[in-house]
Amino acid sequence: MRMQLLHLYWNEFRKRQKKTSLITFAIAWGALSLLLLMSFGRGLSNAGSVSFKGLGSTMIMLTRGQTSKPYQGLPRARRIHIHMEDLELLKRQIPGIAMISPEANNSHNISYRGKESNRSVNGVYPCFAEMRSQIPAAGGRFINDLDQEKARRVAFIGWNVAKELFGDSNPVGKEIRIEQTPFTVIGVMKKKQQSSMYQGPDSETVYIPFSTFCQIDFQRFLDRIHIRPADPRDALFMENQVRRVLGRKYRFADDDANAVNFWNTIRDYETGAKIFKGIEIFLSIIGALTLLIGAVGVTNLMYAVVKERTREIGIKMALGARRRHIVMQFFLETFAIFFKGTLWGTLIAFNIVSLVNLVPIGYEDFGIKAYLLRPIFSLDILIVFLVVLCVLVFVSGIFPALRASRQNPIEALRYE
Repeated sequence: MRMQLLHLYWNEFRKRQKKTSLITFAIAWGALSLLLLMSFGRGLSNAGSVSFKGLGSTMIMLTRGQTSKPYQGLPRARRIHIHMEDLELLKRQIPGIAMISPEANNSHNISYRGKESNRSVNGVYPCFAEMRSQIPAAGGRFINDLDQEKARRVAFIGWNVAKELFGDSNPVGKEIRIEQTPFTVIGVMKKKQQSSMYQGPDSETVYIPFSTFCQIDFQRFLDRIHIRPADPRDALFMENQVRRVLGRKYRFADDDANAVNFWNTIRDYETGAKIFKGIEIFLSIIGALTLLIGAVGVTNLMYAVVKERTREIGIKMALGARRRHIVMQFFLETFAIFFKGTLWGTLIAFNIVSLVNLVPIGYEDFGIKAYLLRPIFSLDILIVFLVVLCVLVFVSGIFPALRASRQNPIEALRYE
């Protein structure tokens, strides 16, 4: 009996395929729009997250500043510098610090067998690599504790520096000169996306042990101090603690926001993630509205079909058809229209996403290519799409089907 009913429903649907072709196209277009917007929105959000992590998303960067208000008889506009001893002071007085590294830098001439380049040479601690997402490529390493302790002349170089000096050959183990001082290359930075930076991208930088840097480039002050809180949720509290400790030493007010400057990458990462998630949701809503327009078209079509087939409904009910049979017939026709349209829309969307992902993107493409040309067609996107689709199918089909089932058989037979 059920197979006969399904066969009957299918025959009724086939008779109206030409009439439903335009609505089917609208559903396909809506499904395509929704899936593409969701995929490109997810790709945009993911690219933003990757780019933020290129700088480091779990640290606070401290730099020197200038007082903006008088304090304890001292005038405003005093320069506040940070020194090496401040590192130990902060470690000693703030227990929530998980990692801390100084950073001092200057431009130096880098050479290898007649090839020369002027690059930023930065002196750092070994933990700097983890805080700043400095991952060595295969076969190399970053600076370690022994390098720092013995002030070894070793260098970790960015991949652009390696390409300029060594071409396609492996730099690890070879000797470069920094202002005529020999250094052994111990590693090359693995390529990464990086949109946020200071003094240029990491790919253009050379890193050496901080103890070694002090021997070749004497500086009275540090350029930056990098701090990783043990708990990222304490990032703002950590800023206040650092300002309080340094305020006591250098005599500036605890609420003087300009005395020392902070770059809180934890807060920036969280803010950026919320912005990109908002864009992703906004694009998904636009796609859902496009599909909703097609669903409204299906509803109107089914209402017209109910009116057109009033006598047919009356005959079926007079011959013993129950209300649920009528409801099922019109509901299945609605489902068939949606299924055909969404199947085509889904297949086209999947192929477009696959083709776009084949477009080559370099690690230094920080513009529109990096953000828009890496859409993601994931399982959770498909699940959300199916949920939206099921809701629209039910809403589009149930009301016309209920109207059809509520027809009075006698009045329906009299309908002209």
